[in-house]
Amino acid sequence: MQILAFNGSPRKTGNTSALIKAMLKGARSAGAKTTEIRLHDINLKGCMGCLTCRKRPGKCKQQDDLSPYLEALKTCGGAIFGTPIYMYHVTGQMKMFIDRCYSLYVSKQDGSGYTSAVPPGKTFALVTSQGHPDVERFQKPIRWFAGMTGGGLGMEEVGRIIQGNSHLAPAKTDEALLEKAYAIGRKLVKRDEA
Repeated sequence: MQILAFNGSPRKTGNTSALIKAMLKGARSAGAKTTEIRLHDINLKGCMGCLTCRKRPGKCKQQDDLSPYLEALKTCGGAIFGTPIYMYHVTGQMKMFIDRCYSLYVSKQDGSGYTSAVPPGKTFALVTSQGHPDVERFQKPIRWFAGMTGGGLGMEEVGRIIQGNSHLAPAKTDEALLEKAYAIGRKLVKRDEA
């Protein structure tokens, strides 16, 4: 089973990255192969608004380093979506990724909404970090983030971490938080039931 992690943080050793790393470690301990996609470090282009994906559902016309990972979302076992909160919302890198996920939303024939080009049965986890100590402070953008990534793509959420006060208490030094992330990573790996 493959677990993908889409990391919207530009900081390789920041809080979001530390929590994603712990989740991936948990997933590997449960037998998964893992890949982290650091959105800041790849050639990532935004949605062109061309609507080609409405004619070719599940396919994004834009070709860049993200393209194979959008396809991999269809075949992976699960995914992690992580971002710090910048300016009251997800990072620009994560917003570009989410815009490109529009290609995975398939319009219903009757115009009543969308289904997903991502087959059912996949899991996802969410990671956010923020400088504000109140983890309830940014619930609106976090709900949007969950809904536009794993939730909107039909995946089952197995856990989320919202780290508050991240500038005072770095994730890499919070053993309890890292253990929680590790446990969520293990939950991402579904076992075939006999």
